Amino acid sequence: MRSLLPIALLALSGFFFGGTASAQIIVDLKLDRTLYLADEPITGELTIVNRAGQDLIFGESDGLSWLDFTVTDGSGNLITPSRDVQPERPIVLSAGQSYKHKVTINRRYSMSRIGSYRVKASVTFPQINRVFQTRGITVQVTQGQPMWSQIVGVPKGHPDAGTYREYSLMTYYHGARSKALYFRLKDSDSSYVHRTYPIGDYMTLRPPAHEIDAQNQLHILHMSGPRTYKYIVINIDGEPVKQQKLFEKGSNRPELKISDYGDVSVVGGMTETEVKTPYEQVEFHRLSERPPGMPTF
Repeated sequence: MRSLLPIALLALSGFFFGGTASAQIIVDLKLDRTLYLADEPITGELTIVNRAGQDLIFGESDGLSWLDFTVTDGSGNLITPSRDVQPERPIVLSAGQSYKHKVTINRRYSMSRIGSYRVKASVTFPQINRVFQTRGITVQVTQGQPMWSQIVGVPKGHPDAGTYREYSLMTYYHGARSKALYFRLKDSDSSYVHRTYPIGDYMTLRPPAHEIDAQNQLHILHMSGPRTYKYIVINIDGEPVKQQKLFEKGSNRPELKISDYGDVSVVGGMTETEVKTPYEQVEFHRLSERPPGMPTF
């Protein structure tokens, strides 16, 4: 074993950075997109491939995580971490094995200002005190087009009851033709953004409908495709609690209705189940439910 150790260390010392085909460790970072809305989670996937011919262990080193990021703004200034996060759990990567890990870059690094950023992932290998970096990726952060906003109170029973939050809807182009509808929740007093995320594709043929119910939950119904609608309910913490796909048929179009008691519901339209049910089955089902005593033909 003593004779093999120098050989192993010599092999490890020759590792290259990022996705070079001849590297013994291949580290690659891919983001889900390169264009994001301000305060939207900037997400991607880190891939590590072990070509060393032996098992490798990635874990903490002097209290530091084996995974970190280097983020610079458009002027080349280094973005310092805004807060501490839990270190990544240790992993054992067998020889020839690949490991894929979902990442959110701006969970720790502030990237809410409009502009471009450069992102690299750094993977530390404690056994030989080496750090491997991925190639840099340019990310563009921009602002959406505001459509609607409403300030609401946080209801009783919530830890932040008595404070106020703001619901917002925005639109944003994903490419030349694809337009998305976005939701944002922020604190009304501090302007702290709790959540920003896309609700789905958006067709401008009809503006989105929105209502706030008695529990101050936001109900949204928008056209997401030809004759297709998406209905979503979002709670005071910005979490989707209900989602449904609906369809229009002829003049039968889904709409939001609010009662005198503050209850919000969808009327009209057709569900996915109704659309997929063959016409003959629908007619037969209705005939079978005719009132007793009705004549048969």
